[in-house]
Amino acid sequence: MKILRLNLAAFGPFTDTVLDLEGGTGGLHIIYGPNEAGKSSALRALRQMLFGIPARSSDDFIHPYGKLRVGGTLQRNREEVLEFIRRKGRVNTLRGADDETIIDETLLKSFLNGVDENLFTTMFGIDHAGLVQGGREIIRGGGDVGQTLFAAGSGISHFHRVQSDLRADAEALFKPSGQKPRINAGISEFRKNRKAMHDAQLPGTEWEHHDSALGEARLRRTEIETDLTQKERERNRLERTEEALPLIARRRALLSEYEAVANAVLLPENFADARRQAFEDLRVAESQEAQALEHLREIEQRMAGSVVPEQIIGNADTITALFQELGSIRKAAKDRLRLEGLRSNMRSDAGEILKDLRPDLDIEQAGMLRIEKQETVRIQELGAEHTRLTTRLENAQEEIRKRARQMERLSGQLAQLQPPPTPRPSGRQRSGFSSTVIWKPGIRDGWPRSAGRKPLSAWP
Repeated sequence: MKILRLNLAAFGPFTDTVLDLEGGTGGLHIIYGPNEAGKSSALRALRQMLFGIPARSSDDFIHPYGKLRVGGTLQRNREEVLEFIRRKGRVNTLRGADDETIIDETLLKSFLNGVDENLFTTMFGIDHAGLVQGGREIIRGGGDVGQTLFAAGSGISHFHRVQSDLRADAEALFKPSGQKPRINAGISEFRKNRKAMHDAQLPGTEWEHHDSALGEARLRRTEIETDLTQKERERNRLERTEEALPLIARRRALLSEYEAVANAVLLPENFADARRQAFEDLRVAESQEAQALEHLREIEQRMAGSVVPEQIIGNADTITALFQELGSIRKAAKDRLRLEGLRSNMRSDAGEILKDLRPDLDIEQAGMLRIEKQETVRIQELGAEHTRLTTRLENAQEEIRKRARQMERLSGQLAQLQPPPTPRPSGRQRSGFSSTVIWKPGIRDGWPRSAGRKPLSAWP
């Protein structure tokens, strides 16, 4: 799997920031920056993009929880590409590039090839603090982080077991004070062989003779290898020439064929379809042309057989004007019948209205009832006054109903009140006399207390 792009849409200090990792062929990208530039945030975004944003995230200091978004583009097998966006939430947090389409988590897991979040964090997402801790644990020879780092760098798993096996193998090979281990035995054997070699050394003259022969043999060997290399190159050249001979002959034949059509016009790829369509259009046009010519001949024959008087030709404008006026006359004749019927209905309606107003007059005498301009204005003013009075009457009736409902509500409240206690006789009151006062707030003798209002019986 290869990470092509990391989209920091809304995460930590980033907004709409994209890290393009698609370039290059080595698969290694170095992202650097000053302190607090967001390198650690980008590393967390990469891990949370693949395995989800935790419920309590510390990367919401710019964007709220509901807006956190981090996406990316993954590639596998050099052909299959997955582009997605990860949002914060409990379910359906893996979305498509449009942030709407829901993607199944199993599709992303197939790209990860069984790598879970812990393994990814330790193997590929370790930060500076974890790296320093792992180095210290490697030095001490223990620790999970140190073991994992050493195993990741050397391709070895089960680091402690490998250490124990190496220690046992070392003790089996060599002990400082031992004789049986293989290295101790080898040292003894080496010393014996060195002594035997010293005893078997050749004299100087013989060694020089052998050394000279060795030098000549090496020189001869170099010459032979050089000559062999040249021969192999010549053989390869001849083999390539032999393989190219049919292609060269074919090329010459094609060039001779090309010279014959070198000045030909290059036709487009759809020339065959265009040519067929053009021929079909040409046949249709020829058929239409033949029909048009036949129709033209018929018209010419009719024109040749027809005789038009010169007097009619001289009055062509007058005949055209009369023809156009004939259309207007025919239309007016049709409208006349409709208008006469409408006139008859209106006269009948007017007669009925006149009977109600002046039975002693007929429709012909209705002109006597026309009123003056001043009377028309007066009638309009009286109509407006009538409208205002009607509105005031409706408002007054509504106010009456409202006050009546208010009086009923107050009467009900008054009926629920307890009678006031009998006042104690004072020193000024004579014995044997008592008085009871009943107070009805706002109502006296059926009249409202507010000044200027009439009793209910006074309203219409």
